[in-house]
Amino acid sequence: MNKIYLTNKTPINFSFNQSQYSFKVTENIKFKLQKRGNYKIVEVTKKEKSTIELVEYLSEVFKIDKKEIGYAGLKDKHATTTQILSLPKYIRVEKFINSDSVEIKELGLSANPIKIGDLNSNSFSITLTDVAPKEYSKMLIALDNISKNGFANFFGYQRFGKENESSVEKGLKIAQSGQRVKNQRGKILVASYQSKHFNLWLNRRLEISKLISSNKKDTFLEKLSPKLYKAIKESPTLFKLLPGDLGYTFKSGRKNFSSVYNIEESVKEFAKRRFYPTGLLFGSSVRVSSSIAKEIEKEFIDQDFSSLRGTRRAAWIWPKDLRSSYNEKKQIVRLNFTLLPGSYATVLLEELANKELKD
Repeated sequence: MNKIYLTNKTPINFSFNQSQYSFKVTENIKFKLQKRGNYKIVEVTKKEKSTIELVEYLSEVFKIDKKEIGYAGLKDKHATTTQILSLPKYIRVEKFINSDSVEIKELGLSANPIKIGDLNSNSFSITLTDVAPKEYSKMLIALDNISKNGFANFFGYQRFGKENESSVEKGLKIAQSGQRVKNQRGKILVASYQSKHFNLWLNRRLEISKLISSNKKDTFLEKLSPKLYKAIKESPTLFKLLPGDLGYTFKSGRKNFSSVYNIEESVKEFAKRRFYPTGLLFGSSVRVSSSIAKEIEKEFIDQDFSSLRGTRRAAWIWPKDLRSSYNEKKQIVRLNFTLLPGSYATVLLEELANKELKD
């Protein structure tokens, strides 16, 4: 896939080697501590361990089933990450001896366990090296554009693992088996198959957006009426909405989905960061787009896929609190920003570099 970048069109040179020193992430999670409860809430800082490896490790240390350990999201292995977990109330956390790779801090009790969906956002601190002064000058402009205009919410390379295409193929075989996936490894492999198709769909939508902005057409765009094409082209957003796009707004902390019927009205909400257009992670029990948007979406759907429940993912997002600092002598840049759950910091870095990063 020849990935398209809409926000930053100027390549920027820097080095990024993901490790516990260069990549730090902290969960921002919604939970309520109480005086009583059946679950002990802990803050865990881990290094060079994936969340799955962490759960397996804590399961062995505390002699409990992995299912008794609650977490809100999966975090990178090659990083320093701080997560909020829940454990059974009877666990004696104070007897755990902190190490260089895992530190645990007890926060209190809760009536409910931590679970997927409790995560509000993730805050990142990332170190870039080999940044020459002229590259940092370009970087400041690009960061400002990304902060104002957002960027495409691709799945990052971490989603596919070192095996990459092999993971996707294994996920396809599991999906085609028709068997319900129960173990975490199988779910991750199947998810990589879904994610590849999401990325392909998103790249196609970026291509269409780029063509419209450049006043060009392809076979698909020839189908649009001149009036509709004009309305879409005049929209101020880099990602161009299409009739039938399915997106969501936040209402009382929940996603409220709706379809795009009136381009002008939907674009206003999108430009104000109140509306998030979504792409499909195909599967069972998931709503699909309609009208013109469906014509593109259906090209990237596996109709026989039922091993996992489908869902929809924001196609375009904005970072919060994006800021940078520069050490000119060492040519090091420190980036700090916050993203929606499930969004990849490395994807923002790729938008910044105007090229793909490799694991």
